[in-house]
Amino acid sequence: MTDSIGIDIVEVARIKQLVERHGERFIRRVYGPIEQQTLQARRDRFPFLAGRFAAKEAAIKALGKYLTVRPPYQEIEIINDNAGQPRLRFSETVSAHLNHLEFQVSIAHERSHAVAIVTIRELP
Repeated sequence: MTDSIGIDIVEVARIKQLVERHGERFIRRVYGPIEQQTLQARRDRFPFLAGRFAAKEAAIKALGKYLTVRPPYQEIEIINDNAGQPRLRFSETVSAHLNHLEFQVSIAHERSHAVAIVTIRELP
């Protein structure tokens, strides 16, 4: 049973403008080290960043009832598991409050937009 859900949609062009305007400063401020490393090998740079941004926003929305303080973006990473599926990875500070929760993430993007959904289930 799902206990919380978050969804977000992002324009790829918006992320592209932010990267072009602020460069690596924007990327370091929003994306964690694993995401930054993964970005280096991506050909679809801006859709990738937009999808990750949408997933972070969806996670923050879903976490609304579990956290009193909104975590910084770089403390929420979207990483791929061995099967290539996106998974949430939190910093130690954030994850200390979330070990009783199970997360599911789905990201989709096409040429102009990226969308993500995060569901949370409380473990028994």
